[in-house]
Amino acid sequence: MGEIKIKNDECIKSPEDINWEYFWQEKLLAKRKEKKDWNKAAKSFSKSTKQNEYMENLLYKMKLSKKDSVLDLGCGSGSITVPIAKKSSYITAIDSSEKMLELLKEKCEKEEIANVDIIHGNLEEITVDDVGNHDIVLFSRSFNGIWSVKQTIANINEIANKYVYITLFGPNSWKFQKEFYESIGREYPEFASYHYLINILIEMEIYPNVENLEIETNRSYDSLHDAMNNGKWNLNSLKDDEKLKLHSYLKEKLIYNKERKLENHNDKREWILIWWKKA
Repeated sequence: MGEIKIKNDECIKSPEDINWEYFWQEKLLAKRKEKKDWNKAAKSFSKSTKQNEYMENLLYKMKLSKKDSVLDLGCGSGSITVPIAKKSSYITAIDSSEKMLELLKEKCEKEEIANVDIIHGNLEEITVDDVGNHDIVLFSRSFNGIWSVKQTIANINEIANKYVYITLFGPNSWKFQKEFYESIGREYPEFASYHYLINILIEMEIYPNVENLEIETNRSYDSLHDAMNNGKWNLNSLKDDEKLKLHSYLKEKLIYNKERKLENHNDKREWILIWWKKA
């Protein structure tokens, strides 16, 4: 077998030599430059999470009973936390955004939900010593940004008594964005593909199940302004002329649906569910 140089004199001679965490982090470097302010984006993100069937599909796939305790890492404003709280014994919800947690607390108070323990913290630093064991650990729509993948997996695997569930972006999540970036001669910075995580898990002797959550709903927007400023275009990295091109691109590509919302058939969320039963 030939050799593939990846860095200086380091070579890959067989698939077992591939450092999947290294390549995951290389992809993440470009995304980290965006430095998204989740406190600022909390309200708009909370609104966007209601736009598709993600919650129903995920809950259908999860093996969850009323007796189970759940650790929800990257809970955000609680679009998944609140439904799970109604189907479980209790849930510990953790997020790094204080504003997101404020919105979650408001939802719990409004629906009179008392079995949610809300914690502000760094998702990569949570260990069994911090939260104890839970029957189920859920990393919903927040694992793509994790840097120390292997250590984080080791932490959550130790916490879980029964199951671990992780959802990540599917390969078609950014099709709409990539088309625009190609039109202006730039490469759209993507997160690492979900198959990187699968290989990392196998290296750790964890053999996961992999499923597509089959999200059919397109992203939708109230206006062109809403479409441009929802966070996924990384406007801070675009020059003024590129922003004008983006406005023209959206004006051309987005059409009104039956609800009088703007959408495009290539602009939809795709989520991959990776889960395993604790040995």
